[in-house]
Amino acid sequence: MEAVGYHGFLPGCLTKRCKIGLSRNPQLRLQNFHDNQPPCDIQIIKTIYVEDMAAVEAKLHKQFKYCNVKLAKSKEWFDLNPVDLMRVNLAFSRYSSHVIADISPVKISFGLLGIAVLIMALIATQTTPKQQQLEIKPIVERGVNL
Repeated sequence: MEAVGYHGFLPGCLTKRCKIGLSRNPQLRLQNFHDNQPPCDIQIIKTIYVEDMAAVEAKLHKQFKYCNVKLAKSKEWFDLNPVDLMRVNLAFSRYSSHVIADISPVKISFGLLGIAVLIMALIATQTTPKQQQLEIKPIVERGVNL
């Protein structure tokens, strides 16, 4: 989540105040923020699905500890410059459970090769017309075989 236009040398220009936290329902969490009337607008920038939310959250908080905003009630807010924001997005991509990059290129190649072989076999069996075999009989004229 991002506190829109809230922090920076010129508010919101160089740094963004973002919350890195876990939630089973990010939209409901955002609504709770709005219901409690924060001093600024808050929007969801990005969400990812992970198997172990607490472990991933702890890793991200540790990785970006130097950006942490010292607040009395929360340790989930970070002041991120553009480079840090890019690093957070890369970390999100790495931790997301729905990332194809986790599959090795060799496995992807063999999977695609297998699919191609199956498709070619399917096409070959469907497009080959069955030809009738013609019976060749010898021509017999006036008692002479030709």
